[in-house]
Amino acid sequence: MRFVAAILLFAVPLLPAQTKQQRRPAAKKIEPAPAPGPPVIQAIEVTGTNVYKPEQVIEVSGMKIGSPATREVFEAARDKVLATGCFESFGWKYEPLPGGQGFKATLEITEVAQFYPWALERLPALQAAEFSARAQKEIPLFGERIPASEVYMNRAAALIQRMLAERGVTEKVTARVQLIGKDTIAILFGPSTPPPNVAEVRFEGARVINPQYLVKALSDVAIGTPYLEPNFRMLLENQIRPMYDTVGRLRAAFTKLEVVPSAKVKGVVVTIHVEEGEPYTLGKVELSGLPINKADADDIGAWGIDKQVNFSEIGRGIEKIRDRCREDGYMKIAYKARRVLNDDKKTVDIFVDFDPGPQYKLGRLLIQGLDLETEPVIRKLFTMKPGDPYRQSYADRFLAEIRDRGIFDNLGETKSKIEVNDARQTVDLTLIFSGEKRPPKKGLP
Repeated sequence: MRFVAAILLFAVPLLPAQTKQQRRPAAKKIEPAPAPGPPVIQAIEVTGTNVYKPEQVIEVSGMKIGSPATREVFEAARDKVLATGCFESFGWKYEPLPGGQGFKATLEITEVAQFYPWALERLPALQAAEFSARAQKEIPLFGERIPASEVYMNRAAALIQRMLAERGVTEKVTARVQLIGKDTIAILFGPSTPPPNVAEVRFEGARVINPQYLVKALSDVAIGTPYLEPNFRMLLENQIRPMYDTVGRLRAAFTKLEVVPSAKVKGVVVTIHVEEGEPYTLGKVELSGLPINKADADDIGAWGIDKQVNFSEIGRGIEKIRDRCREDGYMKIAYKARRVLNDDKKTVDIFVDFDPGPQYKLGRLLIQGLDLETEPVIRKLFTMKPGDPYRQSYADRFLAEIRDRGIFDNLGETKSKIEVNDARQTVDLTLIFSGEKRPPKKGLP
């Protein structure tokens, strides 16, 4: 028993050593919080646009909602926008949106200063509509008006040259800014060689008007000028269209222009094909804004209702009405006229809107060249008094009557001059009399 007890005594202190130790769980490693990402663009605004719409600029820039607002993103947008040739400068800024809903990016652009319409000239192998359709797909922001920047014009000229090459034409194409017509500036795409001069003009299809008259009227302004179709058509509108208007052919059309080298001189012969159309009659003339009775105005105009319309006569009638209004002091009367054609009835209605302007009154009447006895006589005979509406033609008619009645012996030159005061809406009139100039007697120095 002692032996067993001893064993037990030795066994007791060994028990803890034989028990497995409980390890504490290792502490979790705390990862550092990720660095915040760049601001995210949730709105895009464009300033400085006049020709283009903001959404067009945004599309060209390549920026999108959700893009990071980093310098690299903005610089890439800048490069794309400036590469179009439509803009002179590009800047940007961004700011947080209210409520912490992301950032708003603002693109600050400056457009090219000059935008002009474009046209093709001396390129018969390519139609303008074909070029326009393809350019809208391949050239950014292409439209009816394009920027007059070297980058943009060269890009368009290169596309035209490629399209011509596809048709087997090896013409070198250049772009140039040129005055078209009276006051239109346009970008012309055409051969690099200068245009030929007009050497001769011809008309085909003219029956109502003798072609010789048409040739003379057009030759006076066209011969010797560079042939550019837009300019040439402007000459047709200015010189030939009014001739057809006088004979009622309001739908006369210059349907085709044939241009061939002249066999006689250096230059080209231009043949104009004309479709004269049917004559139109005058339906009605409506006048508005007149300071005089409309019935009186119609009598003065003598319009010729229901007769073949003649716009030269219409124009003369309008001028007579303006002269009549000037006799009531409306010195600056103006008008705008428009015509409405009824192609079914072959009639034309004319609407004339007058703007009479202010009524001017006679201010001071001054008389020069008369003595103290004759000046009062002239003043008494002069029936237009200060404060009366200024009658524009009265002074000259009065002086002519004085001469015809022989009131003065040896009457020399007479004339009138006026000074208009727009602020007071008055006219100061001076009548000038001078004695007859006689040649010196022989023998006198």
